[in-house]
Amino acid sequence: MLKHGKYIYVNVGNGYYIKVRILKKRDENSPDRYIPIFRTSRRVRKAKVVKLDDLPVEVRDRLSKSFLL
Repeated sequence: MLKHGKYIYVNVGNGYYIKVRILKKRDENSPDRYIPIFRTSRRVRKAKVVKLDDLPVEVRDRLSKSFLL
């Protein structure tokens, strides 16, 4: 169950997603706003899915390093 847009799924290709927690009170482009939770091959149907390229550069680098994409 998703709670009011607190989580999004980032599509990293090959059918994999990263579940990411969003901190709404932080700046939009701040890498501290996005907290990666885990990598999965499934997602919740009603969840918001974002492409990896749509995220700020710092966030993309952080996700790539933490999940070895």
